[in-house]
Amino acid sequence: MSQLRLVTLLIITLLEGCTYTRDSTAIVNRLAISLNAVAEIRETRHFHLQTLQNLAGEQKTLRVYIEGDGHAWASRRRPSLDPTPHNLMLIDLMRRDNFPDRVYLARPCQFVSSEHCKIPVWTSLRYSQPMVDTLNEALDQLKAKGPYNDIELIGFSGGGTLALLMAASRNDVISIRTVAGNLDPVFVNQFHNVSPMPDSLNPIDFSSKLASIPQLHFIGGKDTVITPAVYDHYQSSFSKQHCLSRYVKPAARHNTGWEQSWPELLEIPVKCRQ
Repeated sequence: MSQLRLVTLLIITLLEGCTYTRDSTAIVNRLAISLNAVAEIRETRHFHLQTLQNLAGEQKTLRVYIEGDGHAWASRRRPSLDPTPHNLMLIDLMRRDNFPDRVYLARPCQFVSSEHCKIPVWTSLRYSQPMVDTLNEALDQLKAKGPYNDIELIGFSGGGTLALLMAASRNDVISIRTVAGNLDPVFVNQFHNVSPMPDSLNPIDFSSKLASIPQLHFIGGKDTVITPAVYDHYQSSFSKQHCLSRYVKPAARHNTGWEQSWPELLEIPVKCRQ
């Protein structure tokens, strides 16, 4: 390796290390205080997952907020060295939710690292079977902490992808909400002309398993990342569409414009039509 290239790589590493995400402990503690929640790291087979938990034990249903892809890419062609999200909108949504039994579930390698945290985990493999299994393992642990029989999943962006993939392999999910959800990663990657992810899964391939789960997909009218066409393409993969619905919020963008109206949006019924 040339000296110039080595110096360049060192500079990139230092720049990445200067972001606030490198001091995640203080950030997580502040977030926990703002939510009146317990910050806890759930250990799974390969990853340690950060959670923020409001577990009152008052409900038989546990509501789970699944984080998006976070800071997966530093630029269009250069992956990040730390996928911890810079935009914490999903946590703000959870803060505005009065449901007594709810939890925030971060993705592998966000906030907390392990020896298995390599760049493909949050890039090409981010929707792969091992990632789905990891989140489901953590979810099983969380479910066991209370009197919970049922699960409601809420996923933001790529967290919506994983909410669908998780639900396809479970029998306790009673509803799925997505916010700017990446419902069809293949379609989205083609739309944005970015590299395919052959080692990741696509929810539309599990439409037969998802068809009976009530789903409500929130779409931003000004979202240029996840456009209404994504929902249309996702919906078209279902032969039975009576459990699918969408809601377009005209002024919302991909990760802004959802917070103020979130309590009202949660009041929209998530159910299958007769």
